[in-house]
Amino acid sequence: MKCTIVGATGYAAIELIRLIELHPHLEIVSLISDSQTDQEMNQLYSFMNKKQFPILTAFSLQQIKADETDLLFLATPSGISTKYLKQLQDWKGTVIDLSGDLRLEKALYEEWYPHEGVDSDLQKKATYGLTEWKRDQIKDSRLIANPGCYATAVLLGLLPLLEEHVIDPSQIVIHASSGLSGAGKTLTEQTHHVRSSENIRLYKMNHHQHIPEIESIAEEITGQKITVSLATYLVPLNRGIMATMTLQPLVEKTEAQWRTWFSEKYKEEPFIRVGQTDPEIKSAAGSNYCDLSVYLDTRTGRLTVVSVLDNMQKGAAGQAIQNANLISGYPETLGLTQQPFFI
Repeated sequence: MKCTIVGATGYAAIELIRLIELHPHLEIVSLISDSQTDQEMNQLYSFMNKKQFPILTAFSLQQIKADETDLLFLATPSGISTKYLKQLQDWKGTVIDLSGDLRLEKALYEEWYPHEGVDSDLQKKATYGLTEWKRDQIKDSRLIANPGCYATAVLLGLLPLLEEHVIDPSQIVIHASSGLSGAGKTLTEQTHHVRSSENIRLYKMNHHQHIPEIESIAEEITGQKITVSLATYLVPLNRGIMATMTLQPLVEKTEAQWRTWFSEKYKEEPFIRVGQTDPEIKSAAGSNYCDLSVYLDTRTGRLTVVSVLDNMQKGAAGQAIQNANLISGYPETLGLTQQPFFI
């Protein structure tokens, strides 16, 4: 299957390139970067030396068609994908958008993002690409809204509980920490080495754009209207997310029973691992796995679910490849079974 990546010099795109190289049936035919036109990837990134990639070109629908692209990844920042999506809406290939531009309906998007939203009719055609919960819809879709990294981590932990109505949907408190790659490649004051090294910073407190994504998708899938409090932190790591969710259970189970319950819910899912030990980001970094752990505080009666994943893989490029496999009829795990980096 022939692939084009738009926004090819960003972090998510670099991860896509790495994963496509590992895939036996995906081939990169075009790399698009309006800001780095006519450059070569091995000139921009020395680790790509001796790799043969197409020269970076400006976006052209005519050229995408000429390259016989089957699958196009939009690995651009939010607000940028919109202009490309308008041009691609009548194209016959498959689009997987890694930005946030297709995840929310227009009015809600414009409330949480500082950009104009994509046309409502186009947004409604998109399938939300949380693979484990939208598998049947993804298979038949040609327009995928790849989920956000925090949203993926949180939803994979919450959805089984909400689906079975075993937690209070109004009492969901989340603390989530992310590595710096989640902020993108463009340097800002908060990602500057002097500010980020040996430091943990709270950012977008109660205003992170993944809040409406979590709430709206949870309601769509489970029928339950939920309210979440989300505190997000930048930590001095390159990659990885840990989301800690404090919840009020509505049924009585022991901690061991909760873990067994989660294991049963996800027993058929190749990339969801329910752990018996304390989670750590290194256990998922560099892989497409999401690790879940469950704790019961017998003193307060509260349940804590911890979700760990790699924001560049399961939270971005890995999930995009997982969705591409589904759409293409390949085994879902193809090209994605590598173990975490850990060291």
